[in-house]
Amino acid sequence: MYVPLFLLATFLTVANLVTSTALPETPPPPGYTYTKGYPLCSIPGFTVVPGKYNETVHQYPNATLASCINECRAAYPACQSIAFHARYTECLWFDKKVERTQLYRDDTSEFVHWDLICPVPAC
Repeated sequence: MYVPLFLLATFLTVANLVTSTALPETPPPPGYTYTKGYPLCSIPGFTVVPGKYNETVHQYPNATLASCINECRAAYPACQSIAFHARYTECLWFDKKVERTQLYRDDTSEFVHWDLICPVPAC
């Protein structure tokens, strides 16, 4: 009975998000390698944009790492990993596991990447 309303609400939410289109894999910047392994938890770094994945930007007031990853888990398989930026309360959703987002580790990045299977505080 509520399924049509749920689908409409989901469509309206997703329709207002920014997405990218998956492209072929590109090499990492000189001196870097892509981070590999599963699961990858709490890895600061940058993804190659555009990459061989789709990325969706979610940003809202008072977002937390826990809310970001829980919403991603609810959207699986469309969302398979996240990157969270605490200062901007911005969450990036990826349709691939972290190791497939062409992530190169960089401790200067404020974006921290998580696979959905990772234990996250307050989840």
